[in-house]
Amino acid sequence: MVGGSNMKNQTKLTSKRTIKTQSILEFVLITAIVILLNIMFSGTFFRIDLSKEKRYSLSSSSKKLAERVNSPLYFKVYLEGEFPAGFKRLSRSVKEILDEYRVYSNNNIQYEFIDPFTDADAKKTNDIIQELGGKGLQPTNVQIKKEDEFAQKIIIPGAIAYYKGKEIPVNFLRSQFGQNPEDVINTSIELLEYEVSNLLRKALLDKSKKIAIIEDHGELGRWEMAEAQQMLSEFYEVERLPLSIQVPQKLNEYAGIIIAKPTQEITEFDKFKIDQYIMNGGKVLWLLESQLADMDSLRKENIFVSATYPTKIEDMMFRYGIRINSNIVQDLQSNAIPVLSGMRDGVPQQKLLQWPFYPVVGPIIDHPIVKGIDPVWFQFASTIDTIPVKGIQKTVLLQTSPYSRVLPAPVRVDLNISKLDLQPEMFTRKSNGNFPVAVLLEGNFTSIFQYRYDASKNPEIKFKDHVDGNKMIVISDGEVIRNQFKKSTGEVFPLGYDRYTNEQFGNKKFIQNCIDYLCDDSGIIEVRAKEITLRLLDKGKIKTERNFWIIFNMLVPALLIVLFGVLNQYIRKRKYTQA
Repeated sequence: MVGGSNMKNQTKLTSKRTIKTQSILEFVLITAIVILLNIMFSGTFFRIDLSKEKRYSLSSSSKKLAERVNSPLYFKVYLEGEFPAGFKRLSRSVKEILDEYRVYSNNNIQYEFIDPFTDADAKKTNDIIQELGGKGLQPTNVQIKKEDEFAQKIIIPGAIAYYKGKEIPVNFLRSQFGQNPEDVINTSIELLEYEVSNLLRKALLDKSKKIAIIEDHGELGRWEMAEAQQMLSEFYEVERLPLSIQVPQKLNEYAGIIIAKPTQEITEFDKFKIDQYIMNGGKVLWLLESQLADMDSLRKENIFVSATYPTKIEDMMFRYGIRINSNIVQDLQSNAIPVLSGMRDGVPQQKLLQWPFYPVVGPIIDHPIVKGIDPVWFQFASTIDTIPVKGIQKTVLLQTSPYSRVLPAPVRVDLNISKLDLQPEMFTRKSNGNFPVAVLLEGNFTSIFQYRYDASKNPEIKFKDHVDGNKMIVISDGEVIRNQFKKSTGEVFPLGYDRYTNEQFGNKKFIQNCIDYLCDDSGIIEVRAKEITLRLLDKGKIKTERNFWIIFNMLVPALLIVLFGVLNQYIRKRKYTQA
């Protein structure tokens, strides 16, 4: 019996040693495999993005831009400090996306998060705001909850990038008219990749493509388009081109052309040049007005009547599937104008009154051109009708609000309208509003000279009667691209900025996006289409079920650990205990 017992104990001891030796061998083998795999794939990078909207994956165009960064590019990000939850999420998202760019740039992209207002008094805070504002960063004011009270705090949700002697600003917060704060944060996070890629595009600038601003038909002048030209010059070579003295082939040198508010007749030969440019794949941004109406007409008298511009471009527009109507739209959602309200001590007094002829139009779709932009300021705009044309797809980019109406030409413009108490029902009585004022056309275009041009008379001109896969944008207001300026001083105001109301609208970003969509083949504009779903907690349930979920989150993990311990002990006992 004793011998048998010793035999069993010896067997058990040997079994334990074997198991222990086997465990050690398994551990050593696994460790060796992990080390070997790390050595083999140390130069290889890959990630698996399991999020539904691929929020942690960069697009191919963004990766290519990051790979082109061959010198240190340093981001100084001003999103550090005590923030509300939404801005903390924005800060975290900025860090995550910069980490992605850093990897694809071979660690050439680096960043630092700082709080610019640390230990700053009121005067120093104001100096910092002015300094960073001068560099292009826009501050915002938010509420911070401290115990039982709220405090105001200024945040600068942006960054300055430094690359090869350049300083490039980027603003991460993208607010839109009428959006609630949570949607503003979500929109801003959706556009982070676009904003960073656009910054890299500026840093790695290669002005290989040319844009022409067409002249000779009473279009907007140099001072009126100074800001637009400067903005586009950051990415393209921009020239003003007198069309009447050019041969038709000249236009083919340009990736895109801008026709901004022609007020005189466009001759048949000039129309032929534009038409053949389009047939050869050229891109056009049209900014056309049907009615002569501007605020200068109200300087002497309080009333004027609009007239029609004799551009004679209607047949081209009709062939492409567009008609700009002879009317002017009024919108209750509008910008204000300064109106003389009286005299005080011999000094004229002015006040701002809503002016329905100045529609403020926000985006209604998530198209890359308009997604996330601020509302666009129009002045005396006409409505656009789309006409069915085979092979051409129309996308309405911007349209007026539901509280808008149309006045047929000739339109009587009375300054006293600004003094009326305009009510919504006055605008919805005869229509439902939502009139298109900016339309994208894509598809197959046919020449208006298809059956009118005799190619045998000019054999040096290679006439084309159609083009497949082209695109253009039509906007029914030339003022969208026009900046304000002071003739006395030559001061040029930012595009979309109203010097009288001190409001900044989204005209600048809208025009840039239009040109990028038409002319830039890097694919960066498509990044704007990326969507990230905002998954918010139900605030009602938070209030009613708060205590339950607190207890649930405290007890369930502890119970799971205890259960795991009991099961583990039971399994080990069954495995190593012999009867």
